[in-house]
Amino acid sequence: MKFLAQLWMSIGIAVVLLLIVEQLLRAALPENARETYGNAAMPNRSHAAAVAGVDWIDAYWREHDAARHTRWRPYVYWRRKPYDGELIEVDAHGFRVTPALDRATHTIWLFGGSTAWGTGNRQNGTLAAALQDALMQRGLRSEVLNFAESGYVSHQSLQAFQLALRCGASPSLSVFVDGANDVFAAYQRGVAGIPQNEATRELEFLSSRQAPRLLAAIAARFEGVARLIQRSPTTLDDTSRQTLAHSIAQQYLASVAQARAIAGTIPTVHRWQPTVFDLSIAQADETAIVEASERDHVLLQRAATKAVSRLAPDIAVSFVTSSAVFFDFVHLSETGQQALAAAMVDEIALKLTNAPAARGAQCENVPTALAGTQ
Repeated sequence: MKFLAQLWMSIGIAVVLLLIVEQLLRAALPENARETYGNAAMPNRSHAAAVAGVDWIDAYWREHDAARHTRWRPYVYWRRKPYDGELIEVDAHGFRVTPALDRATHTIWLFGGSTAWGTGNRQNGTLAAALQDALMQRGLRSEVLNFAESGYVSHQSLQAFQLALRCGASPSLSVFVDGANDVFAAYQRGVAGIPQNEATRELEFLSSRQAPRLLAAIAARFEGVARLIQRSPTTLDDTSRQTLAHSIAQQYLASVAQARAIAGTIPTVHRWQPTVFDLSIAQADETAIVEASERDHVLLQRAATKAVSRLAPDIAVSFVTSSAVFFDFVHLSETGQQALAAAMVDEIALKLTNAPAARGAQCENVPTALAGTQ
């Protein structure tokens, strides 16, 4: 017992020392930042022009932080835990809830990353809600179920679609809004076609077999230690950037082709999502968002968008607004979500004309709302 007490005390002292070293390293070592595109300061997401005058934004971010907790899911890696707030609701299966629509004649599934999920938007201000409203204005009572999740790349959207179909459920039509996370994941690792933060998962997987990798995996959880051991980021030259951008476009379009093949008779609509980097005309502090962003990220996103536009001109989204709609490089205000919905609604409405009847099912890979769909 005396030995165990001494061991426990030693472990406690070691943990305290590690925490002290961690704080000292965080204070002493700057973040390994890349060169920015300009000299502007990044606007605060709660005070950006896109959300100016919005009285609920601070309450939203408090709920957003509380709703960020996730749980492991096979194939797609993660889904959020259930959350019931005033501005955000996540159902028992981890899907964000869209305001219910009575007597809907069609059921649409929406896939994508955090923009489609609705980061920065209230429950009735997400892209799913904006699509419901835009279709209602055309006399189409269509419920839009939100399958999107923060951080998902296009292949995770594809996997989510496959898993939902495997449940026995099917929609009248599916909408995929992806691309920005594909670019960022490639920017992180220098290779296209992988999820975000894959290097961390690889390290954690290998750590079960090799003690040094286990220590590295633990160290990576501490920001200060990670700054000490991380390598300097590699700057992309023009040739490598264009090569990587072309590979991103090819991988993304391969996911599009696979989704269409898997969908069969189910109509699909695919859009390469817009970012503030791609705007032809930036409004208000959107220019500052671009200039405060990492230069290589800005240029890679623009190069990838051009590559997709060249290979599949019908997929890239382009819209111009009279006011700022981006409060960071990728997330849209509720007004921006309405503009994005307007850019897609014509094609969606046309394809709904002869869309098949939706079919419901119940399993963890679909929103709970699908249980009542016939």
